[in-house]
Amino acid sequence: MGDNFATFFQRFPEAVALVEANGRIIYSNLAFQALVGEDVHDVQFLAVSEDLERVNQGETIEKRERLIKGKDGGEIPVHVTLVPLKQENGCIVVLRDQTEVKQLEVALAESEKRFRLIVEYSSDYILILSSEQKVTYLSPSFVHTFGVVQEESETHDLFRYVHRDDVDELQQKLHTLYITGEKQTAEFRRLDLHGQWVWMEANGKVIFNENGELDYVVVAAKNISERKKYEEKLHQLAYFDSLTGIANRSYFEKYIRQLIDEQTPFAICYLDFDKFKWINDHFSHQAGDYFLREAVKRVQAVLQGNHFFARVGGDEFVLLLPHTTKEEVSLLAERLIQAFHQPFRYEKQMIQSTLSVGIAFFPSDADNQEQLMKYADQALYYVKDRGKNSYHFYQPVHNRTEIIKRDLPFAIIREQFYLCYQPKIELGNGSAMGVETLLRWRHPTLGEIPPLEFIPLAEKSGFIFEITLWVLEQACRQVKEWQTQFPKLKLAVNLSPFLLNRTELVGHVIYILNETGFAPEQLILEVTESGLMENIETGKHILTELKTIGVQVAIDDFGTGFSSLAYIRNLPVTLLKIDRSFIQGIVENSKDATIVDTIIHLAKSLDIQVLAEGVETNQQLSLLQQMHCDFAQGFYFSKSLEAEKLVHWLEQYNRSNTP
Repeated sequence: MGDNFATFFQRFPEAVALVEANGRIIYSNLAFQALVGEDVHDVQFLAVSEDLERVNQGETIEKRERLIKGKDGGEIPVHVTLVPLKQENGCIVVLRDQTEVKQLEVALAESEKRFRLIVEYSSDYILILSSEQKVTYLSPSFVHTFGVVQEESETHDLFRYVHRDDVDELQQKLHTLYITGEKQTAEFRRLDLHGQWVWMEANGKVIFNENGELDYVVVAAKNISERKKYEEKLHQLAYFDSLTGIANRSYFEKYIRQLIDEQTPFAICYLDFDKFKWINDHFSHQAGDYFLREAVKRVQAVLQGNHFFARVGGDEFVLLLPHTTKEEVSLLAERLIQAFHQPFRYEKQMIQSTLSVGIAFFPSDADNQEQLMKYADQALYYVKDRGKNSYHFYQPVHNRTEIIKRDLPFAIIREQFYLCYQPKIELGNGSAMGVETLLRWRHPTLGEIPPLEFIPLAEKSGFIFEITLWVLEQACRQVKEWQTQFPKLKLAVNLSPFLLNRTELVGHVIYILNETGFAPEQLILEVTESGLMENIETGKHILTELKTIGVQVAIDDFGTGFSSLAYIRNLPVTLLKIDRSFIQGIVENSKDATIVDTIIHLAKSLDIQVLAEGVETNQQLSLLQQMHCDFAQGFYFSKSLEAEKLVHWLEQYNRSNTP
């Protein structure tokens, strides 16, 4: 053996020995000696006698599994390879230590065993699909719940019992998984062995082989039916009315926004179940609830599949009708009205109600939600104002002023007027000292009419007198009720300058105070500075009589007229209200600040209190406090609010300002 070959032979990593035909080892390398020891001189320890005979005849024997005794006495698993040396009449023996391989095999078997135990006892459903999309494995949990899907079956068999609404998406997800190799998640419904739909969430993952090719796909799914039920319950609570089961305001607003965003033409119908308030008052709230449920059923019986029906308030119901014509809406409205001609039966009582419907169209009548709902509401009021039990399409108003003049004398009797209240704050201690009442008019066809639009017409026609007395009586009753909770609350009511010529006004004020039980000392009547100056003689007389009975008098919009404090000191005035035009500029305009500061100090020298109107910022408030202004009102504290909201505001404000 040459030196170079001997060196290579000794350093060869595999255990190699040269063996004579009789099995005697004549030469072994270091790896061989390290494996079995230096004292081994015969290959009989490998139990290869029969193999030696075959090798001597020229046959190569490969990978014989043997368990041999190692150098340290322990057993070692090896692969034995015998290669004949024909010219030498012997062979080469190669031993490969399989200890690590055997350990890996044992570990792999243990791992597979644990995996199978986990899969078999897991509540999740495991499926394995081949690269050809064949089912090769189903976990016991899957078989127990859904039955057996035959091995090697086509993948579409998996979808045989999937809900038809979910099949397309599920097939697309699986296709994407095989094409891209990216993990996919899907939710779907599948029939179980009992014929029940089970909601499942499945996650599919691709397993690649050592060449980076798709080997198989593992799909792990779980039952999410309980989660779906919970989600459905939350959805029901969020989007459906608990009493009637139809869509609520949130769902309605979501749906109408979608229609508008997609520019889908539709009709909106406001429905009013006539006499609902009377039913509640005359029978009971239980009867009212029963009536609403039954009324909703009658409406639903007339509707079609694409009609959207919602309850948006206590007795406010709305229909949205996509892609419809005026003729189709007319026919539907007539059928709805006809459905209410039969009475409702509650226990042993007969309840008779009719239906009124107001209708507007998107986008022909309006292209935004707010205006559209306003127009449908106006159409509904038109019906109710003319006897109910009918329907009406919104029609644009062509002569607004004439309509206001015509309907103004009937606004009170038709209950179209309502009151709002704006809080007044005492700056010394931060308490709410009173409220100013403000008149509002919600017209059935014109919607909200601003006071600046109808008050001048009321003054010109003389109807302002009746309106003022109505406002005074309603406000006194309301604030008197609030005073049980807020005892020190004062009421301010505006007086038109035209009333300062009506000497009978004082008698009416006294009558209203007596009828409502409202204390005169807690009533403030406000007159504008310019109005008072125009009616100074009779005005001074009327205001003096009012002060005599205990009513306070305030000058509104002070600073915009032509009077002076020196003149006002001779009038029975207890409060000046500085006009908002001065308050807006007091922080930035030093002249406005000087005027306001001067008015406050001069008024106080005449024992007259001062209120700042139109306070909108904290900087304005801080400056007024430094000037020792007595009171303030404005958007910084609150805008004008309807009665119910005003009570909530007072409660919250008092809680936040209680030391």
